[in-house]
Amino acid sequence: MSILFKDEQFDFQVLRLLGETAYCAADIGEVVSTSNRITEGDYDSWCDEWAKTAERLHGIGNKALAEGHLISAKKAYLRASNYYRTAEFFLHENPNPEKIEKLFDASTECFSKVMELNNPVIKSVMVPYEGTTLPAHYYQINDTNEPNPVLILLTGFDGTKEEFYGLAMTALEHGMNCLAIEGPGQGEVVKKQHLYFRADYETIVTPAVDYLLANESIDPEKIVLWGESFGGYLAPRAAAFEHRLAACIANSGIYDFLGGGINGLGLTREQILTIAEKDPETLNNKLYQITKKSPEFRWKISQGMYVFGCSMPAEFVIAAGKYLMKGIAENIKCPTLVVDTDEDGLVDSQAKPLYDALTCRKDYMLFTGKEGAGAHCQCGAKLIGNERIFSWIEDILSAK
Repeated sequence: MSILFKDEQFDFQVLRLLGETAYCAADIGEVVSTSNRITEGDYDSWCDEWAKTAERLHGIGNKALAEGHLISAKKAYLRASNYYRTAEFFLHENPNPEKIEKLFDASTECFSKVMELNNPVIKSVMVPYEGTTLPAHYYQINDTNEPNPVLILLTGFDGTKEEFYGLAMTALEHGMNCLAIEGPGQGEVVKKQHLYFRADYETIVTPAVDYLLANESIDPEKIVLWGESFGGYLAPRAAAFEHRLAACIANSGIYDFLGGGINGLGLTREQILTIAEKDPETLNNKLYQITKKSPEFRWKISQGMYVFGCSMPAEFVIAAGKYLMKGIAENIKCPTLVVDTDEDGLVDSQAKPLYDALTCRKDYMLFTGKEGAGAHCQCGAKLIGNERIFSWIEDILSAK
């Protein structure tokens, strides 16, 4: 369905923002008025208008803070952080590092104010990782020091740990502490540390579990892993090798990343990988032709090259070919929920193959456009999504 733009990617990002109103991370009037100033399909216009709105809210937050209106300040900073993230979203096709860094820094600065003003507690933590550290936010229930269940959140192809604010706060409502972590290819890790995606994401999740067990008051029998969007591959992949998890959620499930969204030529994964390796220039030209016709494919290719550290589309195709759950999904031992949506235009027909490959306790959950939740990861319908997914988590944990 079209909301405010004919451009599919612009329109989906608007839906994504409107869904954040459930968490006070956006406001409907701000989203509509800003969108009305944007030129259809123009990345520079998108960036400029969202940056203007973010800067205005940033100023409102500063003024409210100075005057002692702490709740108003927190809410203004939260929306500003999200709008700065949105302004930076389409800048990766021809990356301008200074502009990207300026907007990203402004977004994280605003969110740091949210953390200072928030109750319950949100703290920045660093998870040890291969000679360096990975940034994370830890959300902690205030009223008890007793060991609680904990939810580890993995974002996806383009998300940030800051964007998980609403989902993490929902976890607290359900009696779970929460660790929102960024790994290679994501948020601060790709922009500041220049670490790119890797297929073996257990190398991120295992240190996260180690950190929680060593540093936080959690129930070691109730560690739940949730992967959102591309995290629908990353989380199940990690769960196949990290067996201290009580449950795993793949929202939305991905069995074959290359086959589920990158291949726009109607070829098998074997055919496109062969062309990428033997005749990359021809493949580059063909993929560039598709990007001229499809805004969605244009963004997938440009974003993919940015977060995978690739200089050409064929190089990205080869990298994406490594993200396959064949022969791996069978190793998952914990109960696993595979989430699907019937109008997902970003990752097509990947949840069911993942579900079918699982040999553990498994459940399949379909959200539909008829109920307003058919978009990718239930964007625009987070209340519906969270109600059903957290109920599943509670059922799994109650059995323990």
